[in-house]
Amino acid sequence: MSKQNDAHHKMVDQAKIVRIALEILQEEGYKSITIRKIAEKLGIKSASLYWHIKNKNELLELVADEICKEIKFPDTNAMWDKQLMQIAFEWRERLLSIRDSAVVLSETAPTTPHRIQLIETIHTIFKNAGMSNEDTFSSLWFFNTYTISFILDEYRFIEISKKGSSMPDTGQPPALNLSIPDMDKEFHFGMEIMITGLKAKIGL
Repeated sequence: MSKQNDAHHKMVDQAKIVRIALEILQEEGYKSITIRKIAEKLGIKSASLYWHIKNKNELLELVADEICKEIKFPDTNAMWDKQLMQIAFEWRERLLSIRDSAVVLSETAPTTPHRIQLIETIHTIFKNAGMSNEDTFSSLWFFNTYTISFILDEYRFIEISKKGSSMPDTGQPPALNLSIPDMDKEFHFGMEIMITGLKAKIGL
């Protein structure tokens, strides 16, 4: 390694790489995150990044972890259904605050500390509701799928709104009306349906 590369290596660390990746994600979107682009922004050669990350997949997992790091956990003294609703809205707010962050989570495995902590927190909420281990796993899976899928759809509505191409209210029934829905209301509705079903499952 040359002295110049050695100096660059010492100036760059994993946290800085993740921060640059997050900046690219916010400014340009998921598809624009590349090893080459990050190296260019850091003023180093792409090969130098591999001193700090194994590959792009590990980089995206670290980005996902940084996203989950800022999610606030609910008050553990509240009832389980209130905790679930609170963490769902906290998670949604976080993923809406960073462009394509739900895409990052959907494309990576949950292997990093803050992301695992988030999963364990939601897992505990379901366990405290009185669910069996099997039902807890299934509920956690369903909750994750609903939340991520909803937000991915929400991204599309945001893009439609930005382009100003939302359709006017045509007087058609709601199912046929192509105007942009109230996403807060629709997310809450879905969560209420989920919680009602889970309560029925455990006999509440």
